[in-house]
Amino acid sequence: MHRLRVKVGQYPPLKQHPDPKQTLQTQFQLLLEKCKSVEEVNPILSRFVVSGLIRHSFYLCKLVEVLAHSQNSTLLLYSRLLLEHQSNAFQGEEDFNISPSTTTFLWNTIIRGYSRSRFPQQGIMTYRKMLQDSCKPDNFTLPMVVKAASSMQEGVQVHGQIVSNGFEFNIFAVNTVLSMYTVFGDLKSAQSLFEISPNLDIVSWNTLIDGYVKSGAVELARSLFDKMTERNEISWTAMISGYAKSGNMDIAQSLFDRMPSRRSPVAWNSMISGFAKCGFLPLARKMFDEMPLRNVASWNAMISSYAQSGEVELARSLFDKMPEKDVISWSCMISGYAQNGRGRDALGLFKEMVESKNCIRPNEVTLVSVLSVCGNLTALDQGKWVHVYIERNGLRLSDNLGASLVDMYAKCGCVGTAVEIFWKLVQKNVSTWNALITGFAVNGSAQEALKLFEEMLRLKAKPDSITFLGVLMACCHGGLVEEGLRHFRSMSKDYGIQPEIKHYGCVVDLLGRAGLLDEAQQMVRSMPMKPDVMVLGSLFGACRIHGNAAIADALSKEFLLERNPEEAGCHEFEPQETTILPVGARTFEEAVQMGSQTYHHLKVDYYRSH
Repeated sequence: MHRLRVKVGQYPPLKQHPDPKQTLQTQFQLLLEKCKSVEEVNPILSRFVVSGLIRHSFYLCKLVEVLAHSQNSTLLLYSRLLLEHQSNAFQGEEDFNISPSTTTFLWNTIIRGYSRSRFPQQGIMTYRKMLQDSCKPDNFTLPMVVKAASSMQEGVQVHGQIVSNGFEFNIFAVNTVLSMYTVFGDLKSAQSLFEISPNLDIVSWNTLIDGYVKSGAVELARSLFDKMTERNEISWTAMISGYAKSGNMDIAQSLFDRMPSRRSPVAWNSMISGFAKCGFLPLARKMFDEMPLRNVASWNAMISSYAQSGEVELARSLFDKMPEKDVISWSCMISGYAQNGRGRDALGLFKEMVESKNCIRPNEVTLVSVLSVCGNLTALDQGKWVHVYIERNGLRLSDNLGASLVDMYAKCGCVGTAVEIFWKLVQKNVSTWNALITGFAVNGSAQEALKLFEEMLRLKAKPDSITFLGVLMACCHGGLVEEGLRHFRSMSKDYGIQPEIKHYGCVVDLLGRAGLLDEAQQMVRSMPMKPDVMVLGSLFGACRIHGNAAIADALSKEFLLERNPEEAGCHEFEPQETTILPVGARTFEEAVQMGSQTYHHLKVDYYRSH
């Protein structure tokens, strides 16, 4: 117990009564059932020790069981230490008699608690401690250890122990191992286990079908589904969801209509999302309106569908009519506003959310969306408020949330704060690196951006297309032509990343700023895609600065003036043509000047929304 320090004198003992054991038991159980934190458990542990109940196996088992059900990492540790040390300390005493089966049950309870917590790896460690304590696992232990496995290698090792302990045909063990293989994407091993297991139940069939569906192998799932002698709601829902997600709405609808039992909300929601994903919003809404019983997820699915299709007002109308909202409802609506350029509305709704009487706390998705809006609007005060909210509520800075904070501060010009947060993050993903590299670039710190990129490569972090966009922006702002071209070539040559139109736009801008108009013109003509307003506007601006209207005139005739209105894809150029070549321009030089100004505003907006 040296690792578990309980200050006995810190809390008063329980009051003595004529029947102390009964009173202690009653008080003890009532108190334990309310425990949700370390602060609440410490007083009870103190009373537990002072009263002498720690020497009674019944009370010790009860305490271990309650702590293990908490899913709090510290309370789970308390439960494990109590079981390890107290059982050894008091073994053999008159009131302390824990049977081997009870001991196994308690170890199982702790392992299950860890497997359901944010620290499943500790379940594996607890299992090893269990073996060190000479406690034999039963048919429930090893399946729970499988659930705690954080990698395929660990899962396979535990599967081997299931076999060596004679539980390989236990249906609970089979289904758990099947689930493990499908979760880690090893469908071949899952299928092999399925085929050799003599006693399968409907859970086994559904597990493999669900694994096929989630991996995109819908036809393999259908083949298995058709062989089932008995199907339940989960079987039908998995298949409907699979076809809906793959866009095969005709088959999904056919299965939905054939579903013999009461249709689950998940099946309805899958149909709604599937129709919306395929662009059939009226059918999605019809399905929503026909639902006999809508749950929160149904409303969220419809709101998300409207928001992703740009129908923000319809999404908000449904949002306001919801009888009950959860954090996903708020996040869907806030993200919908953010993704459709309604940043002010997103911030307003976020304020309404945190001030709501329902006490719904924003989750990571909500905060990432709000920080993105703050960055795009350079709303520094609101961004700082969100940062303070994160710290005051003790929210963990995940990779994505940390990257969003870095991005927000960088876009608001607070590069120093962005750098400070960046280096404080324990783990950094590619988005985190991208946020600061791009932040340096758009704030004119080209050398810092390139140094950070080199550090990223040194630490073996893999860049993506956004990384190179930030690097090219830095080279453009720093006038580093040769270095920019080198990184542009390196994208496809060294990293297999094909340049997109934004990368070409940066290189054209880089060459144009340096006065290399012929090279810039050649780059535009060699692009594998048609140039957009950013690319052409960049070159037209360079032509104006360097007094070369001839190149601009040639490009305009090639890409704008001579374009056939009937040509496919021409609609992409219609707004750009009227923007870059305004009707009021008397000469092309004037048009170029107007186009350059328009390009400047477009570029600023792009950097802010990046």
